[in-house]
Formats: sequence, C-alpha cells, structure tokens
Amino acid sequence: MKLEKGIALFLSAAMFLTGCGFSSKRALVDPKDVTPMESYEFEKLTFDGLEETDFHTVLEAEDGSHGSGVNIKSDKKDSSGGKYADISDNNGFKLTVDIPSDQFYKITVRHCAGSHKENEILFNGAKVMTVYSEEGDWVETEADGVFLKKGKNTITLGSGWSWFAIDKIEIENGESIDDSLYTGMSETLSNKYANLKTQNIYQYLRAIYGKRTLAGQCTDYGNNTETDALYKGLGKYPAVRTFDFIFDSPSYPYKNDRPAKDYDLAIEWSKMGGLVVYDWHWHAPCKEPDFYSEKTSFKLSKAVTKQDVAHMKVKELRDLYQSGKISEETYKTVSDIDVIAKYLQKLEDNYVTVLFRPLHEASGGWFWWGASGPDAYKWLWRTMYQRLTDYHKLDNLIWVWNAQDEDWYPGDEYCDIAAIDIYGAAHDYGVSPSTFADMSTWTDKEKMITMSECATMPDPDLIVRDNAYWLWFAVWNWDYIVKNGTTELSDAYTELDMMKKVYDSEVIITLDELPEF
Repeated sequence: MKLEKGIALFLSAAMFLTGCGFSSKRALVDPKDVTPMESYEFEKLTFDGLEETDFHTVLEAEDGSHGSGVNIKSDKKDSSGGKYADISDNNGFKLTVDIPSDQFYKITVRHCAGSHKENEILFNGAKVMTVYSEEGDWVETEADGVFLKKGKNTITLGSGWSWFAIDKIEIENGESIDDSLYTGMSETLSNKYANLKTQNIYQYLRAIYGKRTLAGQCTDYGNNTETDALYKGLGKYPAVRTFDFIFDSPSYPYKNDRPAKDYDLAIEWSKMGGLVVYDWHWHAPCKEPDFYSEKTSFKLSKAVTKQDVAHMKVKELRDLYQSGKISEETYKTVSDIDVIAKYLQKLEDNYVTVLFRPLHEASGGWFWWGASGPDAYKWLWRTMYQRLTDYHKLDNLIWVWNAQDEDWYPGDEYCDIAAIDIYGAAHDYGVSPSTFADMSTWTDKEKMITMSECATMPDPDLIVRDNAYWLWFAVWNWDYIVKNGTTELSDAYTELDMMKKVYDSEVIITLDELPEF
C-alpha cells in the first residue's frame, strides 16, 4: 500500500509540474482523438410564416405625435424635409407606420448629436437597434432583418442618453440573417496545445452553432442561488454557468469577508457536466483597488511597455521593476495575471475547461482596462493571452472576447469566440438579429458569437424566426432572475411562463442535454 501510495504521489506531482509549465515540451493532441463536429447531429429549425410585399417608406421625424421632450427645428439646411426632431427626453418621441405584411425589413435612422450619445429605437415596445451618435453631421445607422408584423407599428425610444436629433426613419424590404453566417468558423482553437476535453467542447460548440442555443446563467459569487432557483422552478439546470474571479485579485481588500471560492463551485459544476464560463472583475493591480475606472487612479496606459513581459520569468520581471525599466503598473499587472494562472491551473488539474471571458465591456470605459483606449486594451489582452498560454502553458482555455466594439479586437490568433452583452427592457424577449449580423463582421476570420450577458431570456421562437442563434445566452444574476437573493425565481425581467418555454424548447440546450466531453 505504501509503495502504491508513493507511486501515486509521484505521478500526481509530475502531472502538477507539467501542467504548471515546468515541462519544456507540450504534447499536441492527436486529431484522431478529438470528437469531430460531424458526430453531433442537429436538425436546422426554420420559420415559414413569411409574406412577400414590396414596401418602402420614409418617415420624417418631425411628423410624429411628439411630447414636450421633442422640439421640431429647421436650423439644419441639410435635414430631410427641411426639419428634424431635437430630442431632450426619449419619452416624448413617437411615430407610427402601417406595415403591409409580416416579413423582414431594413430600418435606417438618420441622426446626429453634439457629443457621443447612445439611444435605443423601439417598435411596439421592443428594441430593434441602438443608434450611436457622435459630434458632427448627420449619420445613418441601419438594422436589417427586423421582423415587423402587419398593421400599425408604433416607433418610440427606449433607454438612452437623449440629447440627440433624428431627421428621418426609412423602412424598406429587408432580409433575415443568412445561413452563411454560420459557416466557415475557425476549425481549431487559437491555442494549438489545447487539451482533449477543451477541443471536444469546441467541436461541440461548432456543431450546434446556427442550429441551437445554450441556456446560460450568471451566478452570485460563491454560492448556487441562481442555478438552485432555476432547478427548483423549472426542473432543469442551464448548460452554461458564469463564474467570476472578482475576489481573487491580490489587491482585493476584503478577502476575509468574501473569500475566493468560485473555483470550487466551478469544479463541481464541471463534474455535473456543465460548461464553465469565467469572468474577472479585476481590482486594479495597484493604486486604489477597484475595477471601476472612476474609483481608481490606476492607468493601464502606464503599464504598456515594449518589453516582452508576457514571456519573462518572475525574477526577470522583478529585476526590471527594481531597476526602473518597467513601471509598477506593468510589474503588478503581470503579477496579478500570475495569481489568476494558479486558479486556472487548479481548474485544469481538475479537468475543467474554462470559457475565459476577461476584460469584458472594455469599450464602455467604465472599467479601468478600457479607460485608456483600444491600443492599451489590446496590449493587455495579448499580454494576458501569451502569459497564460505560452508562459503558464494553460491548455484548458477557450478565449471569449467581449470588448463590445470592433476597434478593440485583438486579433484572430488571440480569440476563439466573440461576445456581446445586451440589456433590453424587462419582458422584451427579442433576439437582436441586427446586432448579431453586425458582429459577424468584427473579426478577420469567422468566430462564433455569443450573448455573454443579458437581462431577459430570448424567446426561442424568435431565435428561429430571425435565424439569430447566439451560441449561448447568460442572464445576469441577482434580481434579474431571483427574488432578493432567495432561490425563488423572479418574473421582474423574464416572466415565469417564458422561462418554462425557454427551458423546455427544442431550440435551447440545457445541462441534461449536454454530451460527455
């Protein structure tokens, strides 16, 4: 028994050292061992309720039945019809249009603003697009593949910043998302050394893409509140669960109050057969420890360096820092990544594949990793990728990029899946097909696209109708899904009947339907 135990300990230590990057070589997985995507068969579901009617109309913004928050002006000589609607309160804007048939349309909005503004366009209370206005002349934003129903349609504005102008809204025949958007996906992961389970999961994702959508749920840190509530209320678990390294940053000041423990739950979730997504609300490596840019003086721009810090040993980094050749920001940024690498290694040692989604929502600027602009962000993303993949030799990661803007894309060799976060109004179950189609152009090569955060579950009927098969959706946690932290489902955002419809739908894959990887 002692001999057997000693051999087991030796093998365990050898595996640990190999996984932690101490080995000089990494073995490539034999392609013959990877389950090919063709082994998973899913029938494409289609929508057959379309009508075909030629239609084209231009709605002048000044012609609506507007409230006090809309002023009709004529001081812009190039405005259509000589007038436009100047909007200070979104609740005051309203247009109506008679639609001749149930079909897909293209909607074009001509707008402008005095500075950056973001505003939602709604048809019958459901968001169909977001217009982004910058300081300057009129610009046009298009949304194709918008399904409108026959009869009177009311156009209003949803949440946004107001203080912008609309000149006109054009509606004409459009086209739904073409199936070609689901072909040509990258056949392999960006990391050629990815382990067998990770490659099997990726091939499964490729197989379902364009045919099914995975149910996902973001969860409170360190507990099972949301997933327990879903199982209690619906009898099923989501296929995808999102965890977070929020309390694992070395600078996090309250470790005794909220000890890091998500990775234990992630291991258990993986053993149950679920797919693991990991975010990182990264407390700034130095200065004030917060992830919101307005709450820390940490500047990512001060960390950017031409030194190849991603591949340096810890001692080399420390020597450069102590000699003043790299900044404190650089040194502690890489040091923080090294700490997270230990948790990711623990997950790999426990056979957990991680759909890794760091540095999310960067283009918004509210997180410090986005506050210094796209160039600094791309430096950080590439540095993190190389540090974890090349230096630490982590082979259990599928990289999910979620900066929310194509100008922030770090490159195909550093990304496997593209993601966006969409927060619509409560009880709006639309699937944002125009956003889906637009995102397909953001990457150089075709990448699968996912809705990594959302307020409501998407209606599976609309996924089929609009041909917008997000790889997965993940409803945000807390009151977006449960009542006051209990394990009781809340209908504040998604009504209970819709939850049941989603989790029982043939379109949606839940945990019990996942294969063994």
